[in-house]
Amino acid sequence: MVLSSDEKGKTPVKQFTGVKWCVGKKYRVPYSQKVKAIFDLFMIQNIHTGERFCRFYEWKNSFIVIDFFDRILSDVYPDKEVYIILDGWSAHISNMTKAYADLQPRLHLIYLPTCSSWMNPVERDFSRIQKEVLDNSNFETPQESRELIAQFIEKELNSTERRT
Repeated sequence: MVLSSDEKGKTPVKQFTGVKWCVGKKYRVPYSQKVKAIFDLFMIQNIHTGERFCRFYEWKNSFIVIDFFDRILSDVYPDKEVYIILDGWSAHISNMTKAYADLQPRLHLIYLPTCSSWMNPVERDFSRIQKEVLDNSNFETPQESRELIAQFIEKELNSTERRT
């Protein structure tokens, strides 16, 4: 399996209690809103099938990257060779992450060149999530935002790939 992987860091959960206005047929909420919580979204995309898998974390570091990779190897692809395309973020290239990869014979890490995040298909998904789910959002709880993002990934992103 060849997977594209990245993380959308420091995603704010916003709640707006002020006035909304209408532009065309869409209601708009001012960008400056009260931030209730922050989380990090980790996601992989199967390059061949387009299927995505995501996890939410409260922070991001090498331990979280290893936990995410471990879940991919055990839960998503338990019996396959896995090649993961990554950027050069410090947690991806840390000695701890490399040592973990060395201990996993089925896991192969492939690093993108510097300044080439546009080559990673997951970045386009993060752009859609930001535009279609997070912009103009008004979430009551952090859990509500996570559920809506997960639903969007399952219904919109995964189903779009199946239709094409």
